[in-house]
Amino acid sequence: MKPESDLDYVQVNKKHWNSAHQHYNPERGKYLKLIKTGYPYLEQVEPKIGPYLRKIERKKIIVPQFGDGLVLLACAKKGASVTGVDISSEQIRLAKEGARYCGVDVVLIEADWQRLPKTVPKNSFDIAVTECGIFIWIKSLDAWMKNAYRVLKKGGRLIVSDFHPLSLCTESKQNGESVVFARSYFDQQPRVRREKGVPPSIEFMWKLSDIINAAIDMGFHIDHVEEYYIKEKAGRIPMIPTDFLIAATKR
Repeated sequence: MKPESDLDYVQVNKKHWNSAHQHYNPERGKYLKLIKTGYPYLEQVEPKIGPYLRKIERKKIIVPQFGDGLVLLACAKKGASVTGVDISSEQIRLAKEGARYCGVDVVLIEADWQRLPKTVPKNSFDIAVTECGIFIWIKSLDAWMKNAYRVLKKGGRLIVSDFHPLSLCTESKQNGESVVFARSYFDQQPRVRREKGVPPSIEFMWKLSDIINAAIDMGFHIDHVEEYYIKEKAGRIPMIPTDFLIAATKR
């Protein structure tokens, strides 16, 4: 499989996510029950982005590529006005069900964030926040950042937490005592990924500097960058970071 156009890879990944949603987060139901009861999900389960989402009552928040919808629903449960965007019709359906279950109202848009509809108003949101599994699906960082910048108010915050590129191109060996590169950190050729039981997906590799520079070039002021290790993630070892966080402000 080799994508011949932008539309090809978007449709391939949409088909993947319409099938694979439960494959990636089998504990979603457990967390939905906690969010429904008012459990501090953001603070306890997302401790890196949680501090940026403490005082969000009545804030307008947009969640690009919301995936399992848990961050989206947790923000709404804290009293924020939340919009979520995702390419997967199945993720949209599940987020609607989750919103009803948790007793919150959210706006859900089925779209590719790189081609965000103009119906999403510009200069309108206080925060754009993402959580893991974002840029590996993105062919154009410039398009992604352009839309994040467009929808935020002046002074609005972009909070991105995602898998660290180093963790995506390495593997642990010898019971976690060493790391080997499965591919070059500088190899940015799109890859077709095949997993048992789900349709294939097309993934893109970006260096951390690519992501930071795309934000800077779009006009964001970078406030904070962090690289960290999450021990719960199977197959990862503390020799390299598993995740990173970028906090930026629209000037």
